Amino acid sequence: MAVGFYFYVKHQIAQKHKVISNIEYLLFLPALMYGILRGYWYYRIHIGLEKDLFWNVYKTGFFVYNDFVYLTFGLIVMFFALRFIKNKRSNIKGSISKLKNWDWLFRFSWAYTIIIILNLLHQIIANVFNLEHSAQFYYVILILNTLYIYWIGFVGFSKANLLFNVYDLKDSNNNLQNSLKEKLEYLIKYNEIYTNKNVKISDIAAILNVSEKELSIFIHETYQLSFSDYLNIHRVEKVKTLLASSDQNKFTLVAISEQAGFSSKSSFYAVFKKLTGLTPTQYKKTLEK
Repeated sequence: MAVGFYFYVKHQIAQKHKVISNIEYLLFLPALMYGILRGYWYYRIHIGLEKDLFWNVYKTGFFVYNDFVYLTFGLIVMFFALRFIKNKRSNIKGSISKLKNWDWLFRFSWAYTIIIILNLLHQIIANVFNLEHSAQFYYVILILNTLYIYWIGFVGFSKANLLFNVYDLKDSNNNLQNSLKEKLEYLIKYNEIYTNKNVKISDIAAILNVSEKELSIFIHETYQLSFSDYLNIHRVEKVKTLLASSDQNKFTLVAISEQAGFSSKSSFYAVFKKLTGLTPTQYKKTLEK
């Protein structure tokens, strides 16, 4: 099951990106070998060679060891699945909702990993306290596994887009993205476009020759910020620069905030406190020490 889950995770990425290597299909080998073994056992029972075969195998402790092996193996496989999801997050291409769906996949994978861990702990406790033959003790893990399976079914019926999705990866060598970043940072660093309190995302998008949506997604994916937060960070830095200058005493805090692009005193104070942890007045006093 863990191997199937691993491939389910990797198949969320569009096949054109080829995130699955041929050697990874060898992960199915243990299940194939066990399937052949079970088939052989059923064959011997069916033809009457050994009617009590499963009971005889059970007495050897084979199934106990088997449980430990496949649960541990599953846990290792899920570790690689979780690492894959975490590493690919920054390369997922698309809107903010796409990233939220990817984050949900991470949580969903963690939920399955926890189920494996609980099954493994259950098996350990059963062996340590000689509860292998206790039906009541096994009800606990059976009910837990059943609830998990029904939860997956509920999600599948109610929010199928979470379970079945296709994600594209950003091209790490995308010259267009690099060019867009350079142009945007030029507008910020040299033109100080953020100092215009009326500037809108549509204005900057028009200058950069991209759509508003493309620019919004680019800023979110590159800086993990919304457009307004991106501008406000630079506005706060501008205020800090102005407050540290020798001419700062010539202007009030409100006047300085307007030079930095803030449209009102209330928004200036709120944003400055949020980003620095200090009010503008408190920050100014730190510079005077």
